[in-house]
Amino acid sequence: MLGTSPESSASMKKRTLKHATRTLTFLLIRREFPTPESTLKEPHELTKTPLPKGTGFKGVLYTADSTPKQPRWVPFVEEAFPEGVSIPEGMLPAALLFLRASDRWFAVTFGHARRFLKPESFEMDFGLKVTLNTVDEKKLRSLDVRTIEELTVHTRRQVSRSSGIDAFSIDDVRDLLGAVTGAPTDSSLAKRLGGRDSLSLTAEIAFSQLADKCEVLLASYESTHYQKSFAWVDNIRLIRDVTIRQFLDDELLRTLNARDFQKIHLAPPEVIDWDGVGFLYPGESVRHVDVHSDLDLEECFAAMAAQSEVESGTFELSSEQFKSARIRAVDASGTEYEKWPLHKCLVAELSKGDDLHVLSAGQWFRIEKVFAARTLKEASAYVKELKSLPPAKAHQREDEYNKGAALGSTELVPLDKVLDKPKGARSRFEACDLFSNARQFIHVKKMGKSSCLSHLFSQGAVSAETFLRDEDTRQQFKRRVEKLNPVLAKILGDPERAPTRGEYEVVFAVIAKANKLGWPQALPFFSQLNFVRQADRLRTLGYKVALCRIDVRK
Repeated sequence: MLGTSPESSASMKKRTLKHATRTLTFLLIRREFPTPESTLKEPHELTKTPLPKGTGFKGVLYTADSTPKQPRWVPFVEEAFPEGVSIPEGMLPAALLFLRASDRWFAVTFGHARRFLKPESFEMDFGLKVTLNTVDEKKLRSLDVRTIEELTVHTRRQVSRSSGIDAFSIDDVRDLLGAVTGAPTDSSLAKRLGGRDSLSLTAEIAFSQLADKCEVLLASYESTHYQKSFAWVDNIRLIRDVTIRQFLDDELLRTLNARDFQKIHLAPPEVIDWDGVGFLYPGESVRHVDVHSDLDLEECFAAMAAQSEVESGTFELSSEQFKSARIRAVDASGTEYEKWPLHKCLVAELSKGDDLHVLSAGQWFRIEKVFAARTLKEASAYVKELKSLPPAKAHQREDEYNKGAALGSTELVPLDKVLDKPKGARSRFEACDLFSNARQFIHVKKMGKSSCLSHLFSQGAVSAETFLRDEDTRQQFKRRVEKLNPVLAKILGDPERAPTRGEYEVVFAVIAKANKLGWPQALPFFSQLNFVRQADRLRTLGYKVALCRIDVRK
């Protein structure tokens, strides 16, 4: 009979104590919900079972009756079997475990049990903050990113092996970080973890260790360690908390009714073709009023006052109107082709405490104030007054302004809607709206939604880079300028020669009414941010950059 050495006995004991590896999903319940039952949508539809006294911590398990259901694809498959085919019905059991740790309630979901919870009952970004505070910054596996442009783009970026943040090509100006997955620095916490609101954690764990694990997770959630490597995450955050969004909507409504429009204006919530477009405010009809060539908040309030049959000065927007009012876009024939909620057309900024809150396209964002102040300072450094640009007329279209500005001028050439296509390019692009005798590529845009102005800044940077790198583009551009102003075209020199640093300037000119806040303070925050980003890009290419305001004459 073989004997057992002390060493092998210890090894066997170690293997005996080893727990199975499981992937669990945790949520942190908000303090406003004092009991597990208060977090549930329909507690009477669930079976409640308190944890046994010997468990070691306080908790309760909720389960749902699961009845067999036929999958929706079964009838489709049965079409091929006239005599029938045996497909067993499936069941989707679910359970919701609540446990108490460090004076907070946690929920562990099994199956699809998260659907039992009220969406406002758990902390937003719990999984994200725990992950960022504990993950090894060199062992990231995937990031969910939300990129803010004309269209909001959601992407999941994954790498084939654990990597640092640089491998994911994150743009800390445009990209909002969602869920993160990676390996923690402390392997005793988990093998892998990740999430956004919920935390998915893969670890060797026994049921009796859940409360201890939750205590560690809570400490990680409350930590600020992430600011060492991921401080930029706090610069801009999408506000998803229903309570906070409602508070901000209420504040915005009060600001509107106080007629404090300094940091609020109306803009189409998507990119539109301004040629022939008109707008109708709530209660207006093409049969009774002239369509508006642009959106104006004061005109909108006057229209809603008329609809309510009260004086414009005494009209107050109700919360019901705030939610239900619609702004319509019509074409040249007066036919409606788009309709948006008033709330979605508002571009607003509210300062509360240490944060700036921005409303854009119906969504609220929290902007860290130091970051906002730094962005404004950087944008202000580019401000310039161009005397060659005359004021715009009220409700004047951009193309009309460009033609009028160049009419009779020896300093400006109008190139609005003149499209060039470099060799090998997939699409045409507009070099600029106006070109000046000071070697300035001038891009003109009406003040509007941030994404529309961001499109202007991006377009200006792309055209400038193409002009710099592509000789054929320079040839085409010079020929177009020569047709309109042969004298001015001479300053373009030899198209075969690439421009030298500082030889040309890219000017972004925004048509906007004077504002008490000044310029560029009146520019929406996201517009300031995207301008600074593109200005840095242009300076790297060797261009001078300017930001100016074109006044609006009444």
